[in-house]
Amino acid sequence: MYPMIFGIIDSYVVMVLLGLVSIFFLFEVYMKHVGAPKQLMYSCELNACVSVIVGLISAILVQNVYDFIEKGDAYKWTWAMTFYGGLIGGALTFLLIYFFHERKKYGPFMRKYAFRIAPAMIALAHAFGRVGCFLSGCCYGKPTDSWMGVTFPGMSEKVYPTNLMEAIFLFILAGELIFLALKIDFEYNFVDYLISYGIFRFLIEYLRGDHRGSFVPGISPSQFWSLGLIAIGIGMGIYIYITNKKAEATAS
Repeated sequence: MYPMIFGIIDSYVVMVLLGLVSIFFLFEVYMKHVGAPKQLMYSCELNACVSVIVGLISAILVQNVYDFIEKGDAYKWTWAMTFYGGLIGGALTFLLIYFFHERKKYGPFMRKYAFRIAPAMIALAHAFGRVGCFLSGCCYGKPTDSWMGVTFPGMSEKVYPTNLMEAIFLFILAGELIFLALKIDFEYNFVDYLISYGIFRFLIEYLRGDHRGSFVPGISPSQFWSLGLIAIGIGMGIYIYITNKKAEATAS
């Protein structure tokens, strides 16, 4: 693997930055494609920047909470991150800014455009991050003799490249979500993302080999949050369906 590029640049950081650049580029292209107001674009981008910063901080804090629960007195601060911690912190920040600052002025536009491309942006950024994990040799899987096994630096046996497997899945999911976002009449983008990624992450956790603690017996922390994602996705899908049916009944 290549944890350092040219021996001086952290490959994980490079991939995270590439992910951020790609999602802002995608957002710009998409919003121009649908003819969204420029002020809405600028407002969403500022909101996204703040949310990303808070998400990175929360990803680090949540990982440290995991470590503290697991190690107790042996706990030491780490700069490692967990995706779900970042997703929760970033999403809550974005929604808070939306409800208290943007909803009155841009609510209809954001629901029609920004919220439909947002799931693709999350999946795309996450995909680049997982490539970074592969290059750095973290978030790896259990030992295997399979043809797909990879030997990371410092290991004496092959393991499942769960980081790369997840990256491939996320790139495919991002492509699908971009396609759906271009279909302006499709409203279930977030439902698709939440359920699809939740199921995939829950299942691939059985192949993960890096121990990250556990606060729920029998399942990993990521499996716990995955179940939450699936439940939210199902609930959101039901809410959208019922809301649309009521709107149709009122219109008729």
